[in-house]
Amino acid sequence: MKVWALLVLIALVAASAGQGWRMGHAAARTEAALSLSAARADAMRASELAGRAETARLALAAERDLLALALEDAAHADPDADTVALRPDSVRRINRR
Repeated sequence: MKVWALLVLIALVAASAGQGWRMGHAAARTEAALSLSAARADAMRASELAGRAETARLALAAERDLLALALEDAAHADPDADTVALRPDSVRRINRR
């Protein structure tokens, strides 16, 4: 009789240990899935911020290029371009750069 009771006790301990093992793995999988989801959300926010920053940078670069082109056009249209001395208008145009 004591042997059967010992075997039943061992079976119950083994069953509860197995159930605890499965529950632990399920909890770990859930925690990993939540961490992955949070990391993906953080990556998406960072990607959106980087995209906005890149769009702003490209807009500023385009504006800079247009201004440089306008200054180059003004330099080419300068009637004093071939003279040795610079007149005040030429100096003001150069100082704008």
